[in-house]
Amino acid sequence: MKFGRVVAVLVAVLVGLLGVVPAASAAPEQWKLKSEWDSGMLDHNFTDGVHTRPSNAGPYQNWEVKRYADGTYRFMNVATKMCLDNSEHGVRGFGCNDGSWQRWRVNHWGNGTYEILSAWNNHCLDNSVYGVRTFGCNGLNHQRWTLWAP
Repeated sequence: MKFGRVVAVLVAVLVGLLGVVPAASAAPEQWKLKSEWDSGMLDHNFTDGVHTRPSNAGPYQNWEVKRYADGTYRFMNVATKMCLDNSEHGVRGFGCNDGSWQRWRVNHWGNGTYEILSAWNNHCLDNSVYGVRTFGCNGLNHQRWTLWAP
């Protein structure tokens, strides 16, 4: 038996025993992000831009998550296909480009909430009376988010 066939047989046996599903068939991971300040969901649409809004069943509050090897994440809105972007233009939805403006670090506070930091300026995603923006990290509810799969 040739080496390639032996490897193929071993992989088939392992898949059968372990129930492993190849990564290529896995659906992209999606998250919803709920602000601890106003309980609104992070939402993006072409009329209002990035904002929070009461939870609804619409796709504008679902974010497809891409994880990078360096530990950062990219959030692409499922409905608009625009990425959560932070630059000198502020927080907005913008065409996905994998630049540092669209990379975010997600840190767990240990109580079910997270802070989301921009890799571009190391400021936290902040939701307050000023809208959704990035601001120096301070641990307040304006910068705490709950994450879950829709």
